[in-house]
Amino acid sequence: MVCLNNLSGKKASVYSIITDESQYAFLDRFIMEYEKEFFQDLLSMMGRLKSIGNVTGAVSTYFKLDEGLEWDDQVCALYDIPDKHLRLYCIRLSEQIVIVGGGGPKNVRAWQDDPKLAREVNEMMHYSKIIRTRLKDNTLRISLNRLKLEGDLLLIR
Repeated sequence: MVCLNNLSGKKASVYSIITDESQYAFLDRFIMEYEKEFFQDLLSMMGRLKSIGNVTGAVSTYFKLDEGLEWDDQVCALYDIPDKHLRLYCIRLSEQIVIVGGGGPKNVRAWQDDPKLAREVNEMMHYSKIIRTRLKDNTLRISLNRLKLEGDLLLIR
């Protein structure tokens, strides 16, 4: 995991995940994939993430909660502009820590009905489980000011 310092601030830290399969973080790949077709939507999402980091924190009203299949996986979707359909899936650990993943256009009623969205949500559920296990066994910790993740940020599949 990497902290995205350009989005993080005094209210929250925004992280993304980099795997050994790509040199780019999940958020970077999401932006590169959709920047031509959904440029304005992406600008809005990046503005919202910057606001989360610097102004509001990761308040629940910015997210569609409980997107994952497990009650405690903390997987959610960042809301985009009303009446738009681009989804960015995240792990909202708290109002101070968000881990952003990938996503895509949601043109179906449920993400499970779209193979791309299902892959993105399942990947976030997978990493959420690793992160929650690491927090439980104390190899990953939340800092005293509640804004940072400390310890082993290397997430092995």
